[in-house]
Amino acid sequence: MAVETSQLELDLGPQFQGPLDLLLHLIQRNEMDIHDVRIAEITGQYLSYLDLMEMLDLDVASEYLVMASTLVYLKSQSMLPAARAAAASGHPDEVREELVRQLLEYKRFKEAATFLDECEAARAEVYTRPPDDEFAANVEHEYHIRATLFDLMAAFQTVIAQHDEFVPDFPDEIEDDPITVEQKIGELVMRLEIEKQMEFSALFLSFQSRLELVCTFLAILELARMQQILATQAARLGPIMIDLNPDRPDISTFQWTQFDGPSDA
Repeated sequence: MAVETSQLELDLGPQFQGPLDLLLHLIQRNEMDIHDVRIAEITGQYLSYLDLMEMLDLDVASEYLVMASTLVYLKSQSMLPAARAAAASGHPDEVREELVRQLLEYKRFKEAATFLDECEAARAEVYTRPPDDEFAANVEHEYHIRATLFDLMAAFQTVIAQHDEFVPDFPDEIEDDPITVEQKIGELVMRLEIEKQMEFSALFLSFQSRLELVCTFLAILELARMQQILATQAARLGPIMIDLNPDRPDISTFQWTQFDGPSDA
């Protein structure tokens, strides 16, 4: 299945920056040490993300493919006997050490950016005078982490896996009124105006076709790109909540990304 997205570009927050972010996301999700990464496991997961990007026709920048080739090389070297790996060209230890250095540097950068975001959020909670006890008792201080593209993709992979497990794979049927991303954009906005906040997975309940799942996910990405919704987590790797952005810009003059629709499901 292919959905034309006209090189859909997303802005889901300053903490999302390319293949190093994806790699760091996978390492943290698997609770690995950067210095002791299970390279075969991480390589498989990284490639599955690229497969999902290809299925969605998201524009995959060349640096993602460069990182993929690096991981595949390191995986192949890790599977060789020690003597053959030592004799192999390319100095795999040096390649791995350079990758670890880049990850550590990027991790420090990302932690600094997160710290600045938290400081800004804390300043927003400062009042000109101390609130009274009754008011303070009713104030809930929640610091939400903005979900990255990779967080959303991981959640969507779970949705796809659950769909494939429980919904029979019926032959494709030609519909008189085909599902479109634009249609799902309108439906999502209306649902969020009513519900105010919804868990990411709940947005896909009752859908019977993979096409409808994909169109809904692309609609979520498009709404995020246009700053119409916020995707947040109460804790890293926690459930993703989707809200309408209270400061969303007026979209009446915006041009949505043009979607030609899937060629097959």
